[in-house]
Amino acid sequence: MRIWRAMRRHALVDTLLGLGKNARICVLTEPMFTVPYALYISFASVYMSELGLSDPMIGLVSTLFLISQVLFSLLSGALADKLGRRNCTFIFDVLAWSVPALLWAFAQSAWWFVLAALLNGMMRITANSWELLLVEDEQDHVLVRLFALVYIAASLAAVGVLLSYPLVRRFGLVATMRGAYFFAFLSMSTKFVILYFGGQETRIGLRRMEETRGRSMLSLLKENGAILARMLRTPQVMWTMGLLACFTGIKNLADTFWPLLVIARLGIPEESLAVFSAARWGLMLICNFTIMPRVSAERFRRPVTLCFALQAVSKALVIFLPAGAALVWLWCSVALDAVSLALLNPLTESLQLLSLDANERARMLALFFAIMLLLTSPLGAIGGAMAAIDRALPLALAVALCALGAWFAHRIWALRREGAGAEAAGAR
Repeated sequence: MRIWRAMRRHALVDTLLGLGKNARICVLTEPMFTVPYALYISFASVYMSELGLSDPMIGLVSTLFLISQVLFSLLSGALADKLGRRNCTFIFDVLAWSVPALLWAFAQSAWWFVLAALLNGMMRITANSWELLLVEDEQDHVLVRLFALVYIAASLAAVGVLLSYPLVRRFGLVATMRGAYFFAFLSMSTKFVILYFGGQETRIGLRRMEETRGRSMLSLLKENGAILARMLRTPQVMWTMGLLACFTGIKNLADTFWPLLVIARLGIPEESLAVFSAARWGLMLICNFTIMPRVSAERFRRPVTLCFALQAVSKALVIFLPAGAALVWLWCSVALDAVSLALLNPLTESLQLLSLDANERARMLALFFAIMLLLTSPLGAIGGAMAAIDRALPLALAVALCALGAWFAHRIWALRREGAGAEAAGAR
């Protein structure tokens, strides 16, 4: 009982216990998605390479995935309003994750990965509807802690990642990856069913379903022009979009090309990637419990700037590692990456939602994602071309994006200060 009372006083535990039905089930089922995802993501580019895909082809698959996300992002807001957040999440989670997992599991050539990438782009529909399902019935002041809980649930994937190390040693990378993808199909599909039957439609979702009843998708999509114009006239939305685009680009480049560089530069066994991935998830879990409760979306400038700096140092350590260097430097890189991601993930998600009008969040999120991805979709092909010259170059591009992301954070902070000052002057 004493342990429980101590835990109950922790800010994140208190937040979890106070969540509504949708948010709680979204958080508690998240490991069923993140554990299998973490099992395969560290090896995804190496798996493609083992099956005969060249570096430029791997970059092309990454670019097609991003282009697919752009196209489906444009539809996501109207679909979330028309179908409802709950229905939309279930239908497109199956199409975006369950079906591609089977394609990856049985892949024989590059075309399997191309088709899976195009389908996987539907995840932008559910990124919209799932996020709305998570937050719409909750208060704005709990958003940072709510997203921290989501990432804590995701960090539990570190336990599952460790399983891939002995499996790769025992069965080889290709056989292990095929098994991991099939496990992902089973686990993710089960999560989607539980969320559908255990959740409920949000209050805003019910209202938007009623408002769009009898209206065609085309008529809803035509209104995107006016909504987009409104967003373009809102500086805080545009600067936040730039911030998210930089962060997305950094993660995409690192996820795709970091494993290839580390294996080529240090000559470590492929199965060792699982150990580094598990350590990163574990450190993120610790940071979410210890540091994250002290951070808020109202005072984001210094944490975000510091985290982009840590991201840059993390990538630079790998870029300048000489062949055969001591692994301690690689561990330092992983640690810096974990600490910065633990803070950047919930902070950027919260800043994104707080920059948008709550009544038009679905369609604004759709356009937000589409524009952001248009900015980042060329990075896969650019990174692939750069990697063909030197596998360190994509990470050098990520360092440049870190500097740009920090600048965007300062612009958002300045706009907020100006807005607060104008509001205070008006009150006087």
